[in-house]
Amino acid sequence: DVIGGALISAVLLVLLYPAWDAIDDFLLTSPFCPLVSIVVPLVLCYNYPKLEYYSPTRGDTTTILGAGAGATVGFWLNNQYAVPADTSADFQLGFPLLTGKIAVLMLARFFVGILVVLLTRQLMKNVVLGLLGYRYKFPVDDLKARRRLEVEVPYKFITYSSVGFSATVLVPLLHELLGLM
Repeated sequence: DVIGGALISAVLLVLLYPAWDAIDDFLLTSPFCPLVSIVVPLVLCYNYPKLEYYSPTRGDTTTILGAGAGATVGFWLNNQYAVPADTSADFQLGFPLLTGKIAVLMLARFFVGILVVLLTRQLMKNVVLGLLGYRYKFPVDDLKARRRLEVEVPYKFITYSSVGFSATVLVPLLHELLGLM
């Protein structure tokens, strides 16, 4: 499976290489990007191959596609409304020397980011499971009910798209507000 997945990825990279710039332009500038970035992964999640027994692979796939969808919408939103990246002449690529101040700044950014992502995940998990439990009349701790397609896909997709969005939009905004940039 791993070798097959790596080979398929390599073939796709080679075949799609000529279209990378067009895809990147679409994902960052098209007004249709948020719609496409949410609808296509959702359709893929709902059309995941059905098995005769439960497997966590549909949930894992939904988690990955949801996080990617949320992050893509976040990147698009940042490109539309955030201040453009610094392009001044004094912009310097590379790594600065690691000093105590830089290490503290890096750790502060890391812990603030992780805290926001974990809080977002927990909040959305509770809200979405509560709403789905109310809609489909099951207790939120019923594992069998949470594995049903109509519960698992929206639960994981909404939760992790919120996580991807918060990681790409809310965390950088909070870093800027706290002076951690």
